[in-house]
Amino acid sequence: MRPVHDLLNPADPGFARDPYPYYARLRAEGRPAARVALANGTHAWLVTGYRQAREVLADARFSNVPPSGAGRPRPDSPAQRARACLARHMLNSDAPDHSRLRRFTTAAFTPRRVDALRSRIEELTDKLVAEVAGELAAGGTADLVDSFAFPLPVLVIGEVLGVPEADRADLRAWTYRVGSPADALAAGEADEAWVRLHAYFTELIARKRREPGEDLFSTLVRDTDEGGLDDGELLAMAFLLLFAGYETTMNLLASASLLLLTHPGELAAAHHGGPERWAAVVEETLRHASPLEGTTWRRAATEVDLGGGTVIPAGASVLVVLASANRDPERFASPDAFLPGRYLDAGDGAGERAAAHLAFGHGPHFCLGSRLARLEGAVALPRLFSALRGLELAADPSGLPYRPGLLVRGPRRVPVRVP
Repeated sequence: MRPVHDLLNPADPGFARDPYPYYARLRAEGRPAARVALANGTHAWLVTGYRQAREVLADARFSNVPPSGAGRPRPDSPAQRARACLARHMLNSDAPDHSRLRRFTTAAFTPRRVDALRSRIEELTDKLVAEVAGELAAGGTADLVDSFAFPLPVLVIGEVLGVPEADRADLRAWTYRVGSPADALAAGEADEAWVRLHAYFTELIARKRREPGEDLFSTLVRDTDEGGLDDGELLAMAFLLLFAGYETTMNLLASASLLLLTHPGELAAAHHGGPERWAAVVEETLRHASPLEGTTWRRAATEVDLGGGTVIPAGASVLVVLASANRDPERFASPDAFLPGRYLDAGDGAGERAAAHLAFGHGPHFCLGSRLARLEGAVALPRLFSALRGLELAADPSGLPYRPGLLVRGPRRVPVRVP
């Protein structure tokens, strides 16, 4: 079976900055999925259309369990053993294991518990905005990724996990290192951070067993019902919630800030439109600049006929490309345009329902933290741009680097200044 498309190199800076023309070519073929050759010598099936993405994400024939021996072999080390904890998280599982693991975390993300975080998110946002203002005053420029979009969700997920406030600076530093591109750190820094995180969460779990509070971890360690989480699963849950909790929201905040700075008319409309308009900005950013470019990788557990002459063989790797599905012209008018008005109930928008996009996935693995991510965006963005009026980009947006890969998407830097 020959791939019919040009070699796809997710690490290519040009592709990372603008993958949408490539995805548009795949969608234009009208097939449910396209087999492509990847730069690492493997092949994968990419699902790029909106309707097809929903179908595959809800199809139990596509498994989230990685095949045995998946991934590049790494030598044994404390850092590698810490990374291996993630292998047990619920995104790498199917029912019934997935259903059991998800049940334990659902209670932490109920609307009541999420909405109760609003005042704390406001406090954290105002503190970070003040720090950004200080950077601007001292040096003339600041990076909204490092100083705002990254630390806010890490601090918020610290609230969810019950991390004591005194420990959150360390949590922020370690998370920054493990999430940074390899070329951004000195040798050994990422490995050391992995070991520190593993040791910290191991101790945190033990502490919550001794002195439980009202946070998610305390709830999980108190649950002694049959089927409760063991320490390995608790560690995996900690890493998953930490990384999933900041990754999506970081990219949402960074991309929304960049879009508003390059669309001053939309920024002005948000200032005058109040909470409803800011919520529309968040929703349109989720669609237009999907913080998750693709879902986690899936594997065809059996041969799957998707119709239209497309048959995916058993064992094949499948990636649902959310960034492409969210720009499918069969689902969205003017899909490549940034138009927050489309998510307003009345006025200049098309009146689309707020959940019409697939930024948080679909089906059994729909993102539990979607409400929290939306809340952080709706709170943080107006407070940032109201406090720092006149903020403008300090670099050509066409040259800003983006995070490489097929799973997450967002600018690595958003340098700003106040003229």
